[in-house]
Amino acid sequence: MTVQQGLRSPINSNHHGVLGKPSDSHVSISLPVVVDFHGTLSRGVTEYLGLDSLSFVCPHAPSKGSVMSVYICFGRATAYMHLSGRVAEVNRCEISETTRYTISLHLNPLSETEQSVLQSCLHEIDAYLTGLTRQKSAHQHRRNGDPPAERTNPRSILSLFVTDNPYTLPYRLKSQNLFSTLSHMGSQAVRLMTTVSLRKSAPMPSASLSHRTLLWLRSIPLFIQLVRDLMVRFLPRCASRFLVQPVDFVFIGHPRDLTDVPRKFPFAKLMPPAIVERWFRHQWPFVASYITGLKAKSGRLLKGAMLISPLTTEQMIRNPRAARQRVLETVRLAERMGARIAGLGAFTSIVTRDGKDLLDKVHLGLTTGNPHSAAIAVQNVLEAAALTNLSVPHATVAIVGGAGSVGSACAKLLGPLSAHLVLIDIKRDELAALVSLLKRQSISVEGTGAIARVAEADIVIAATNSPHALIDPDILKPGAIVIDAAQPKNVSEQVSHQRPDVLVIESAIVQTPGVEVNFDLGLESGEALGCLSETMILAAIGWEGHYSIGKADPLHGSHILAAARELGFRLARFRNSTGPITEEDLVRIARARIGALTGV
Repeated sequence: MTVQQGLRSPINSNHHGVLGKPSDSHVSISLPVVVDFHGTLSRGVTEYLGLDSLSFVCPHAPSKGSVMSVYICFGRATAYMHLSGRVAEVNRCEISETTRYTISLHLNPLSETEQSVLQSCLHEIDAYLTGLTRQKSAHQHRRNGDPPAERTNPRSILSLFVTDNPYTLPYRLKSQNLFSTLSHMGSQAVRLMTTVSLRKSAPMPSASLSHRTLLWLRSIPLFIQLVRDLMVRFLPRCASRFLVQPVDFVFIGHPRDLTDVPRKFPFAKLMPPAIVERWFRHQWPFVASYITGLKAKSGRLLKGAMLISPLTTEQMIRNPRAARQRVLETVRLAERMGARIAGLGAFTSIVTRDGKDLLDKVHLGLTTGNPHSAAIAVQNVLEAAALTNLSVPHATVAIVGGAGSVGSACAKLLGPLSAHLVLIDIKRDELAALVSLLKRQSISVEGTGAIARVAEADIVIAATNSPHALIDPDILKPGAIVIDAAQPKNVSEQVSHQRPDVLVIESAIVQTPGVEVNFDLGLESGEALGCLSETMILAAIGWEGHYSIGKADPLHGSHILAAARELGFRLARFRNSTGPITEEDLVRIARARIGALTGV
């Protein structure tokens, strides 16, 4: 990537993006900027960049004095630079009947290493731009048959990511890892193992008779609870309040498959799968747990509940009518418990057409959780790209399930920020309509039904309704960032095990400090799924009525993300089926990407 390829400016720039003569303290240059202000994403362009200041133009404005994080993405290097500063000045300007804001940041003092690297980059960019001004225009080069003047610059800056999110992920790579490759990029070969042996789980010992007996004895309260939850549906509301705790909100989930059943009923491990499948086919809705620790803006403690609509994903697909009825019965239980809003998790939103089939049948507010799930997926993309030195404005993004609710919202959020968008979906009519809409917004986009196209993508988001894994290890490019935003998962676990040169992130996991779900979702304490946390957020801000019904609206995603930050909710640390993702993993991914580009 050359510096010239990194330049882009819609305002007051000549062909090469030079905005003015550089001063001693900064360089006037047009570089793409991805901006995240209070959860709203947009794309801007720099006016100048210096060691102590930065100015850029974008469609949205933060408040003066706001604290900002600035990630600088370098070209053809494994390094990134994370700086911080405050908004010093905000000026409004009208450009082609469009409102834009010029934002000036005052950067905090740099470390010696950071100052040395950034100063070197600015000097090289300055020299490069000065050389361009001495040569003929691009039109003259083409007319005379001369090649355009380009200078490969491994240290050049490709783009910036500026955010006011106070909850950046706790990754702090060491200086030697960050900048060691800048002075001699490409001199070391990148050698990665493309396969690793999968650990075979040791066979579980057969349960002893005493253990079986203990499991059944411990299950007696669970059977009593099931009877209680059935009675609540038929008793008068005044009487049902004595059987279950009143709640402010509920989240409705379901078992993804039969292996989820023991999370609530441990004795199910002792039963044949066919019996468990038949049991849950006829099981009525029940309370899985109570959600505690959430506070409203007023400071009042709120209580929630996680309810289970007991059909697996496969059962819902085979009998969608029964699935819709079971979801409705679960909402009825939520109403009996006094909930004001209910979140539809996983396939419960899909079988009800994103809640639309329930609108005239319920008396509480509904939300699908899809806007927050989409917003979290995009936040994972931006954070992972920044931490692995991937320039989003120069990246190709593939979204599998791009015409779906979460996928289409991701497309609308990432389309203006990325270089090219590939939407993959089997729903041709919806896909064509979305592609047409995005093209009218001057977004480079194409639609296809071929999942093999993910091989071209630097960033992949998987967000389909499929109950099976769709993305295998052999169809991803080295250094790719893969966000699995689906429930059940769309990315095969083998990708994380067999492709150490690919970064797989299980998305839609949110840290919810002080809030406990009190149910085994396979998450850490104080964490929740994005769709569940959307319901929590709406309850905390006192939302009345329905929120997200039908296709996810990106504006809802920005709104819910801003509210989440005010509550202290934030992205959970990256993880996948191999466990937490470390700083060493991020460095390895960045090196793999550079290795694929340079062929070393």
